[in-house]
Amino acid sequence: MSPVKTPRETQLRIGKILETLNQLIPPRPFTHVNTTTSATHSTVSILNPRHTYCRGDQLNVLMEARDHLGHRKEYGGDFLRARMSSPVLKAGASGKVTDFNNGTYLVSFTLFCQGHVSLSLLLIHPSEGVSALWRARNQGYDKINFKGSVLPEREKSTEKCQIGMKTPVPGGYTLQGRWITTFCNQIQLDTNKTNGYLKGKLIYLLGDSLLRQWIYYLPKVAKTLQFFDLHGTGLYKKYLLLDAERHTQIQWEKKHSYPFITSQLHFVNGTSQVFTECSLTPNSRTEICTYLYGRDQEAFYCEKPPHMPCEALTHVNTRNREISYLSLKEKSLFHKAISVRKAIERLFLRSPDTKVIIKTENIREMHIETERFGDFHGYIQYLTLNDIFKDLNVGVIDAWDMTIAYGTNNIHPSDNVIEKQINMFLNYIC
Repeated sequence: MSPVKTPRETQLRIGKILETLNQLIPPRPFTHVNTTTSATHSTVSILNPRHTYCRGDQLNVLMEARDHLGHRKEYGGDFLRARMSSPVLKAGASGKVTDFNNGTYLVSFTLFCQGHVSLSLLLIHPSEGVSALWRARNQGYDKINFKGSVLPEREKSTEKCQIGMKTPVPGGYTLQGRWITTFCNQIQLDTNKTNGYLKGKLIYLLGDSLLRQWIYYLPKVAKTLQFFDLHGTGLYKKYLLLDAERHTQIQWEKKHSYPFITSQLHFVNGTSQVFTECSLTPNSRTEICTYLYGRDQEAFYCEKPPHMPCEALTHVNTRNREISYLSLKEKSLFHKAISVRKAIERLFLRSPDTKVIIKTENIREMHIETERFGDFHGYIQYLTLNDIFKDLNVGVIDAWDMTIAYGTNNIHPSDNVIEKQINMFLNYIC
């Protein structure tokens, strides 16, 4: 039976998503900053504290939000980030925040490591600020200034990590710098294993600077990969890695929705927003398409069954925060994400052996223009896309969870984190 839905069904789905978000972020008007949530005056306490805990135990913390006058808040909605860490152990993990919508929050930490750990609970935005950001994004503006040049003729499970597994929160933790998944048995890859998994693969990395980090990093672990000069120019030129002996080809090309926002000159003629490159070798079983859409995220991977090209997936913007604010942007995101879901469903009907992997958002810098680039908007999109794709038979690289655990606070995390993302990707395709 065809999974294709009518435009009315799509509109109903979008309406339901927006209704859920509006319930999650209700209006919180305020007349003075003193009535907003204060990190200084809010209190936290450990529930049922013990002198010692065992590895694997749950540690629960109760937070009571108070305003700058010390008064107890009667509603929730604060944007909080919880993290457990140990610099000595090089360990970290995210915590799960449950909002009771009455000014109290339950923060749950799973104690993955033996030793002393530190807990942090950051108030990123008070509920009043969250409400203001959401209101600003839904004012109705759908334009930005765009300048350019027109030129002549983009306890751990023992089960192997595989497609279709549901990712819990947290989905993993760091220890001695390693990323350790909580829901599957992840293989830690070395150079030999990486070369083996890449052997015979034709890989397309279609995305922006986040996937460009991948193609920069890969030759460091698969040392037989060499850059082939395509005689391009500029930061956004096409990159090609080759290993002739192992018949491996990896290509990165900037794929981005309009408008292109960059401080450097960039040719946009001929820019593709779909998986057209996946059909270049339709008889190859080893072709891979990895797609990073938006300002950070969502990677799509498909391994083609024999004689079957990859589905032409509709381009999606996720965290392209520079584009319009507001509901028009969100609705555009929902439309495109649902279109991608439909394309994946058609792909599964036509080619059941196809694999799809979704890479989620990175967290980014704290001190940045909040209304355009802040993590609040990224988190809303992260939740929305998780909901849209949650019941598909796909693999997930939860980069949001991973970058919180590492405490990166950088849209372009270090090579250590890039390595762990690629490691998870290779675990899904091996």
